[in-house]
Amino acid sequence: MDKTRKKYIVLVIVTIVISVIALIGASYALLTMTIEGDKKITLTAGILKVDFTDGNYINLDNVAPMTDTQGQKTTPYTFTITNTGNINAYYHVSLEEEATNTLANSYLKMRLTNNQGYDSGVVKVSSYGTGTFNIKSEETLEPEDTVTYTLWMWLDNDADNSAQGKEYKSKIVVTSYDRKQKSLALKQILEDNEVQEEKTNMFNYASNGVYLSGVSDDGQPQYATDENQVTNGLYSMEDEDGVSYYFRGNVTNNNVQFGEYTEDYYVYNYGSRFFQSLASCQEYNSSCSESNRVLLASKGDKMYWKIVRVNGDGSLRLIYNGTSVNPTNTDLVNSFAVGMTSYNLEYNDPKYTGYTYDRDTNETDSFIKREVDTWYENALGDTIYDSMVTGGRFCSDSSGYREESMMGGNVFASFDRLAPIYGKLMGLEMQEDVTPTLKCPSTSESYGGSYRLKAGLITADELVLAGESLGVVGNSYLNPGESEMYYWTMSPAGFYYGSAYVWNESDYLVYNYVVYYSAVRPVINVITENGFTSGDGTVENIYVIS
Repeated sequence: MDKTRKKYIVLVIVTIVISVIALIGASYALLTMTIEGDKKITLTAGILKVDFTDGNYINLDNVAPMTDTQGQKTTPYTFTITNTGNINAYYHVSLEEEATNTLANSYLKMRLTNNQGYDSGVVKVSSYGTGTFNIKSEETLEPEDTVTYTLWMWLDNDADNSAQGKEYKSKIVVTSYDRKQKSLALKQILEDNEVQEEKTNMFNYASNGVYLSGVSDDGQPQYATDENQVTNGLYSMEDEDGVSYYFRGNVTNNNVQFGEYTEDYYVYNYGSRFFQSLASCQEYNSSCSESNRVLLASKGDKMYWKIVRVNGDGSLRLIYNGTSVNPTNTDLVNSFAVGMTSYNLEYNDPKYTGYTYDRDTNETDSFIKREVDTWYENALGDTIYDSMVTGGRFCSDSSGYREESMMGGNVFASFDRLAPIYGKLMGLEMQEDVTPTLKCPSTSESYGGSYRLKAGLITADELVLAGESLGVVGNSYLNPGESEMYYWTMSPAGFYYGSAYVWNESDYLVYNYVVYYSAVRPVINVITENGFTSGDGTVENIYVIS
């Protein structure tokens, strides 16, 4: 009997209840509920009102495992949140699982959308976490504004026989909070750093003022330096949640200590590549075995990070910097990375540039996403630090896919934004200036797109904001041109001569073949209600989040 015929009908009951916890004003202590008929349920707390249009729970009764296409055709659950006041309301939407569940959420998939353009895509419920976890984080609702959410949840088509006869229940919890609490870290950063004024066309240059100035007769790039374009410090730019403050250049006061390894942490070394599990190592080469296991970090080793930026929602965007505030970056164990792998193990389709792909059939995680997820689950996911890591925004921008014959194939919109100087030197018709963005463009492709994740990778746009430039060795704090550890972004670059390419940091911004191997350097978003407990961000006195 094949796998499909072995699947049993599983009873899954998902009970959806709403609770609103408000932190702004004494009136939030009052919670009222009205039930109108058999269908509509309204919860009101302070200025937030939540309406259920089809009752307050979902029953997935007596259902079989489903494909993603089938799951998204089931009857969805819809609820509307309205700000009835005259001030902005800030809220999370989370799931609160019952402790008595017998069906693990790793067997479930979901999709959450709203009428303001948000779409989580098809995601595994377990990718958000377990217990209580955000499925929509740090959202803003303006006065008298309304947002309607639609949620589908179904049993994964790949669920095995162990899911037979088990049950899953969870609440939807909408939590309102006082955003001032979330900005204490930003307040400290603004006290320690003067916000710099953006210079005209400054992204055409690396942060040390070096730029591509021409091409020699033998086709070699030529470089020059404009001292007036040296840019170091803290700058600002709009992201999807408000004003973001980002670090640029050779800054030395954006160091953070957050988290620690609670157990010895091992990776698997095979052929100069380092994998997060024996299974992923064997997926690369079946000869990999337990004898290839090496110690990456010891129990009690603290985790160090660089602040990339303060997001518009007040959370801190951090990139991993190893178990030392000054990693050597000459070998994996002493570096700012947790692994060294290919982005994907296949290359002959543009979809392999995506952080996930095949979204229109049965969404598949890229090889590197599985590595990042495994590291997070094993290193932070089951610790007290997990509750501070929010399901933050991540972008694998697959928009703007178009043919560019002189490149031998196709490019994505990121090439137009980040490589116009390089492109014009090649004789391409390009826009005048480099224009990085912190907003994720919408895409019509079945790969890449916008995500909410506990951990991901940096984007090529964020590298440019930090001071990187295509083909130019700069002085960015993310890589001052001295590291031997090159690392992946999650930004698609193009599909050239039959091969998929993704942006990469290799002493400078460049694009690399997806089956090439580079370092895996996780990025997380952290909420710290109490700000930093100590430090000023310097190497000698780093910020501490406890």
